[in-house]
Amino acid sequence: MIRYILIIIVFLVVYYAVKVVIRSAIGTYTNEERKSRLPGDEMVLDPECHTYIVKRRAVTRHIGGRLCFFCSEVCARQYEEKNRN
Repeated sequence: MIRYILIIIVFLVVYYAVKVVIRSAIGTYTNEERKSRLPGDEMVLDPECHTYIVKRRAVTRHIGGRLCFFCSEVCARQYEEKNRN
C-alpha cells in the first residue's frame, strides 16, 4: 500500500516538473516573439560621433549619394567637412 502511494507521489512530482519545463519553454518562445514585434521608434547610428538617435528626430543629409543621419547640426557639418574630398 505504501509502495503505491510513493509511486503516485513520484509520478505527480515528475508530471509537474515536466509541465513547468514545457510552460517555461513556451513562455520564453512567445515572449521573444512579442519583443521582436513591439512597436517603437527605429534607432540610427550617427557616423560622426557614433551615437544612436531616434530616426525621426535625427538631422539628415545626403552625402556621397546616400542618406546619413546625425544627432545634431554640429555633427552633420563636421562629417560633411571630412567627406568633401
